[in-house]
Amino acid sequence: MKDKKKLILVISIAVVLISSLLLLFNYINLKEEENSLKGKIGYVNIQQVFNSHPLKKDAEDELNKLAQDMQLELENKLEDVPKEEHQKMINDYQQRLSKKEKELVNNIVDKIEQTIHDIAQDKEMKVVIEEQDVVKGGQDITQLVMQRIENK
Repeated sequence: MKDKKKLILVISIAVVLISSLLLLFNYINLKEEENSLKGKIGYVNIQQVFNSHPLKKDAEDELNKLAQDMQLELENKLEDVPKEEHQKMINDYQQRLSKKEKELVNNIVDKIEQTIHDIAQDKEMKVVIEEQDVVKGGQDITQLVMQRIENK
């Protein structure tokens, strides 16, 4: 009976030691990966980051709601306006909608660019460019950017 208890104790200690070593190994690998970016040139797939950004859906919803509201407003106003002025009013509404879309997109892009800047500074990278401009080499930090955005 005592031998069984000793064996269970030894196995338990071994499991704890192995788990601790695995955690330490993962931590060391993460630190090495982070340090490997120092002085490197990085690149980011901005479109991929934009498409996965948490604020994108909110911006799309806001824009769709605004478009619906503006369409109803326009339909009501067009009834009271001569036909010659219809196209001008439609163009004005399209410009307002485009302006709002640009504002929402720029807000997300600004947040992405700030995150990229922060990562580049934290990791002491030389430069970060868009993936489409890469011919050869560089370090892809797209996933790192997306993780940082998700964790904010």
